[in-house]
Amino acid sequence: MSTYTPNESVSMGSSKSKYEAGPTNAITPPRTPTTTTSSAHKLFAEIQEIYADLLKLPNLAPGGQVDELLTRLVGLCITPQSADFVSTLFSIRGANELYEELRPLCAAAEGELEKFWAGRIIQDAEAQPTLDPKSLLASFPYHQNYIDLSNLEMATLSAYLSHNLPPKNIAFIGSGPLPLTSLCILDRYPSSTVHNIDRDATALSVSKTLCQKLGYDRMTFSREDITAQESKTKWGDFDVVFLAALVGCDTASKISILKSLAQKLTVGTLVVARSAKGLREVLYPVLELSNELERETGLEILVEVHPWTKVVNSVVVMRVTER
Repeated sequence: MSTYTPNESVSMGSSKSKYEAGPTNAITPPRTPTTTTSSAHKLFAEIQEIYADLLKLPNLAPGGQVDELLTRLVGLCITPQSADFVSTLFSIRGANELYEELRPLCAAAEGELEKFWAGRIIQDAEAQPTLDPKSLLASFPYHQNYIDLSNLEMATLSAYLSHNLPPKNIAFIGSGPLPLTSLCILDRYPSSTVHNIDRDATALSVSKTLCQKLGYDRMTFSREDITAQESKTKWGDFDVVFLAALVGCDTASKISILKSLAQKLTVGTLVVARSAKGLREVLYPVLELSNELERETGLEILVEVHPWTKVVNSVVVMRVTER
């Protein structure tokens, strides 16, 4: 749920968009609608409305209207629906274009949220240095969601660890300003270290300060584009590498990143990626699994897990194979 900060910026209040919301969009159900088609068109109209309202805002910093709109959107997208309903929703004319433009807004809002709360937790830690770090982190509204996602990832990962031993060296790509998953990993594995990687120098600076204030000293940080040929990171040292959900905006870009990454890693290294399924695809990009992915990346797909809880992201575990 943290970001590998994209190069593209999101411009608020702009009317330029490939997606054109309005009465010409096919949101009217067929002449003889079923319950499913009627419900799908109704939900599509709600998502359209949220998207239009987000575009009207001057920015996506945390606040009353931003929080209300995004909470509403997430609530709609984590509500379980049938495969037929999801298929109908995505087949509505203009739907895919809408979701492609909505995801960057969600990503930008998530980045703003993490930046705001990282700064607030740092201030609280400085003002009250005797407070337990966990109580400070718990002030973040979505702290439990991160814990639940991290528990899901590590429980899934444990089935594939060599000799069932905890990993010693872990990398997290796209750690962002509030590296909660990395903190959860350190809490679970007391002898492990986590190397946090992001392209955003400001995000790394904030996260480094946060970890120092909270007393997490088994963290390292580096600013890096993982697709670059040259690297300061010793990739061969890692037992496990995590990729944030927003590392890669679609399957093609995710495969390209995974291919570049696998070439740097030692055979047997485990790679944990985040994806989305069903209505959750409105919020996050999908990593489509296939034989082609395995051939192109040099990664063996081990397992994919789709939660039915408030956890939004799916979990994919892969392993670097012999080249």
